[in-house]
Amino acid sequence: MFKSFKVGELFDIHPTNAYKMKNDELFAIAGTTPVMSNSSVNNGIGGYCGLDPTEQGGIITFSDTTTGADTMFYQANPFIGYPHVQGMYPHQSDRWDEKSCLYVISCIRKSSGNGWSYAVKFNRALVKEFSIELPVIESPDLNHKYTVDDIDFKYMQNRIAELEAYLKASGLDDYELTDEDREVLSLSTKCASDETDAMEADSQNGQIRFKSFKVEDVFNRVYAKCKKEDFDKRKDTSTVPDEEFCVPLINAKLGDNGIMFYGRESDWNTQKMCIDVIQNGAVATGTVYAQPQSVGVLWDAYLIKPVAEVESVEVLLYMAKCIEKITKEQFSYDKKATWDRVKLCKVTLPVASDGNINCDYMERYIRAIEKLTITNIVKYKDKMIAATRKVVAG
Repeated sequence: MFKSFKVGELFDIHPTNAYKMKNDELFAIAGTTPVMSNSSVNNGIGGYCGLDPTEQGGIITFSDTTTGADTMFYQANPFIGYPHVQGMYPHQSDRWDEKSCLYVISCIRKSSGNGWSYAVKFNRALVKEFSIELPVIESPDLNHKYTVDDIDFKYMQNRIAELEAYLKASGLDDYELTDEDREVLSLSTKCASDETDAMEADSQNGQIRFKSFKVEDVFNRVYAKCKKEDFDKRKDTSTVPDEEFCVPLINAKLGDNGIMFYGRESDWNTQKMCIDVIQNGAVATGTVYAQPQSVGVLWDAYLIKPVAEVESVEVLLYMAKCIEKITKEQFSYDKKATWDRVKLCKVTLPVASDGNINCDYMERYIRAIEKLTITNIVKYKDKMIAATRKVVAG
């Protein structure tokens, strides 16, 4: 159950305590104390200095200038306030923690919308009047009048914890490129050969070495057939996964990682940590997918697995794309990408100084690319928000 509350019922909102200094004085002494700013990035932190904190943390901050709720952040640690940076101090401080504050920030951002400018400032008087929907512990009394004492803090904390767990599990909480990531992305390619002088350090002089292998020398075909002799696709598969139909079945499907149907676990021999090659299909022939989860083979596709055991999903993704590069170029609906043909093709893979396949490089490269992709999405989102504000502001 959810009920509407005004922000002013939950928080006392007033300016944060700030040093009466110009920025060159404020930052004259180096240190580690965060200094707030009127910024919508970096958790609202404008820099660090060596002065003592003016606030103890455990509150929400936001700027009352122009950019609205995008400047609203939770400050877990002691910090130094700043002009035009407001603090939201919980009335019941013993009940509020970081997760419940983050939940409220999301609610305020949703409630406040866009259109803030110098003419219509995101000030504390307006923020106090915002109405937000918060979970409450339902009362058996139908005439019960809900107050802030009924707010379900446990629900808010669990909801944020679930989201954090999802982001961590999916890797979406980590998209800042490290120096190591930048080094991996900067390496240029160099062809390795069987000559002795070609087998040098894999990243020497900023280069990564590649070598061609016959597909059948580095991959084996594996099987994941249906065990049911009287298999009927209409009765024994579903297009929607559930508890009964929980095994993804690969076939000639372009998109959705090659999955269109799901089967019963008891009906299928399955394989995992393998690569799916679509051998037939008007548009899907030669498409290759990594299948780290347990899958079965329905039709028009087959599975291959690295000869050397691979435990990293990133390595599997890299290898899949290397294979797809040759299958898409060499095969089509008129020339099927069968295993008998594909196994004789040459696939180019990165190698280490000993000439063996460099799985470490593949894993680091894919992780760096994932971070770049997430970063670009975040930048795109920020640009769209900025463009929307510009249109709304006229």
